[in-house]
Amino acid sequence: MRGHDEPGGRDAPVPGRKHHRFPGYDVLAQAGTWDATTSGVVLSRTARLPDLRFFTLAEEAVARPLFDHLLAQWDDPRVPVLQMVDARLAEMQTDGWRYADMPEDDEAWRRSLAALDDDARAAHGTPFPGLARERQAALIQAVRDTGSARWHGMPAGHVWGLWTRYTATAFYSHPWAWNEIGFGGPAYPRGYLRLGEGLRERWEVAEQHPVDPVAEDPEEEPPPYETLREPPRSPSLPRPTARTVLSSAAATLRQTTASHRPVRERNASAWLLPRDDTRFDPALIGGMRRFADTDEVDLVVIGCGAGGATLTQRMARHGWSVVCLEAGPFWNPDHDWVSDEAGSHHLYWTEPRVISGDDPVPLGSNNSGRGVGGSTTHFAGYTPRFHPSDFSTLTDDGVGADWPLRYEDLRASYERIEQELPVAGQYWPWGDPHPYPHAPHPVGGNGEVFLRGAAALGIEARVGPVAITNGRFGNRPHCIYRGFCLQGCKVNAKASTLITHVPDALAHGAEIRADSMVTGIELDAQGRLATGVRYVHQGRERLQRARMVAVAGYSIETPRLLLNSACRRFPEGLCNDFDLVGRYIMVQGAPQTSGRFTEEVRAYKAPPPEVSTEDFYETDRSKPYRRGFSVQTVAPLPIVWAEHVAAQGHWGEDLRTYMGDYIHWATLGALCELLPQPDNRVTLSSEKDRYGLPVAHFSYSQCDNDRMLIRAARTVMEDILRAAGATEVITINRYAHLVGGCRMAAGPRSGVVDADLRTFAVPNLLITDGSVLPTQGSANPALTIMALVDRAAGRLAAGARSGLRSPAGAPR
Repeated sequence: MRGHDEPGGRDAPVPGRKHHRFPGYDVLAQAGTWDATTSGVVLSRTARLPDLRFFTLAEEAVARPLFDHLLAQWDDPRVPVLQMVDARLAEMQTDGWRYADMPEDDEAWRRSLAALDDDARAAHGTPFPGLARERQAALIQAVRDTGSARWHGMPAGHVWGLWTRYTATAFYSHPWAWNEIGFGGPAYPRGYLRLGEGLRERWEVAEQHPVDPVAEDPEEEPPPYETLREPPRSPSLPRPTARTVLSSAAATLRQTTASHRPVRERNASAWLLPRDDTRFDPALIGGMRRFADTDEVDLVVIGCGAGGATLTQRMARHGWSVVCLEAGPFWNPDHDWVSDEAGSHHLYWTEPRVISGDDPVPLGSNNSGRGVGGSTTHFAGYTPRFHPSDFSTLTDDGVGADWPLRYEDLRASYERIEQELPVAGQYWPWGDPHPYPHAPHPVGGNGEVFLRGAAALGIEARVGPVAITNGRFGNRPHCIYRGFCLQGCKVNAKASTLITHVPDALAHGAEIRADSMVTGIELDAQGRLATGVRYVHQGRERLQRARMVAVAGYSIETPRLLLNSACRRFPEGLCNDFDLVGRYIMVQGAPQTSGRFTEEVRAYKAPPPEVSTEDFYETDRSKPYRRGFSVQTVAPLPIVWAEHVAAQGHWGEDLRTYMGDYIHWATLGALCELLPQPDNRVTLSSEKDRYGLPVAHFSYSQCDNDRMLIRAARTVMEDILRAAGATEVITINRYAHLVGGCRMAAGPRSGVVDADLRTFAVPNLLITDGSVLPTQGSANPALTIMALVDRAAGRLAAGARSGLRSPAGAPR
């Protein structure tokens, strides 16, 4: 009998194809090695799906051939895309955002299908389903070619994005499509062992296509890199001396061999996790202290993500009575998380939001979280520090804003958080050079490509830093390189505040009240001090009394909550005396560039962020733009990669051809420091959510400096991949990492909070999330958010006995 680690003996189902590019490969042959939750989710897609519940018969007649064209799925066996999209729409499993010039997704689908049928009747006098295949394809292409112009009252580009987003998610969530592209699938709990270009697990199969299917001339070798483009001039670091190398190695060795006792004494979360095969101790929740709404607790925290969970743990350690209210559930990683892209949709904040502006920012999976742990449950784990220059960009570079504190004020907090996560990586030479607590992880094929290309161009690149254990840490195990970091780490190797700070918070008397949506902040009669928080739990609105309130809902929900908490003292929104709440929201420009290689890269193995460079982080006075960008590896899984390919305009046979080459592509992503602008802001929409509250309307537009910076980052990534040997490169423009909206400043006319994260207008109201960042750097923000909260918590505890609204029993 064939074992789980051996390829199948005959061809497995591939959608509508007679020839298997990976002969003998069947990802479902490995289902017996997957965890039960993931197996159930994936295998359900191969079962008979229920009858249609959303599409009418007329809509079905148009949708079926549309989907066939978009996916070139003409023959059996077919992935049941129609039924999968129908089920998603029937259950309103949207991404939680819509363009201001588009209806909700369900209505947009109905209108766009009717419009396609109208076009067929107008052009040919025949309904769309009755047309010949060539005429159907021409009508579909016409929508694609219309671009940003309006089509039947809707922007055609937004309609196209709707069609491709839903169909790609359905098709490439199916194991038959994984067979076609050679994807290794949900390797949990086994993981991946053979990392690097050209390496395969025993159950994986080599791709048999003899040439690059996207090359214009497969017989012609690509020209050498130097004839394609002049290599970029990098403001690289000075060449390290032998003494520098030895000093760096010694610093890393001291960190990696240091005792964990100081960490455990301030945060024992890693030692409070179970020692067995479960990921969270239910006894911590069962034995959790529970407060009554009528109890005036010392602190109520709104949101349990990077900032909220860190503050809850720190203040509970200091003996404060703390209630943390979280709108989402208390996750159980064993049962609630799956090694699957589509099956992880529930981790993201999908409540309705409206987006607009010249360059609108889609929200959801790459910048918003839901549940205990917030966005840290599905962030990539990449944790670089900000540079000293980030804190004085206005003074030094004439752009952005100066912070009311300096890098030196955060250095000790950075070190503490890095130890608690812990962070793994090579000695970091940029900004404030420093080592990391854990040694760097081994590098997969994606990282090898980056290192090779960077070396060819003289660009300094390093492995890490990632908040992923390299070896055991407390009761947390080593990473198994399964590649699903963005879907919630079922291993407990990747840090999230659910496992790095929540256990210790519970052990020290904090209550985390999940499924509690905060609807408003209460003030005293004079409007001077916060007295509690209104929230909805189990269908009832309740009021938790508190001496101090901290908001940690992140850069969309925090401004929205303050604006929705308008009162007589603050008629335009809480703390909004100077019209600053919701303004200066930033995202990082995050273009992703992929290169096609002859060798199998299999980028889905290892952590998505493996290797990075910050050579381009600082302002280069020879360039026409200010500030800079970083570059790191990213590893799109099949659905995201399909969206990447579709964004190039590929659909039908072209899409399937590119996707069939999935294992040969390496991908880099940039983080570009886009500048804070006052009109990039959150306001309240006329649309209401299920709680009757106005939803957030987020308007965003780039400035000229932003656009130049994104173009420069794209050029560098293309150069690196070309230098590494890529035969073709493609780029998709996208965004990541929301910050701003309640900026920190030296005074109330330029910001909402001070350096200690207290609001200027209400002294016992804090904001402890990424919305306080005045600028965003070219670094992922989670580490800096946690460091700011660590510093603020220490100062709050030190001044509690003499400060305003101090804890129970203290002088007041």
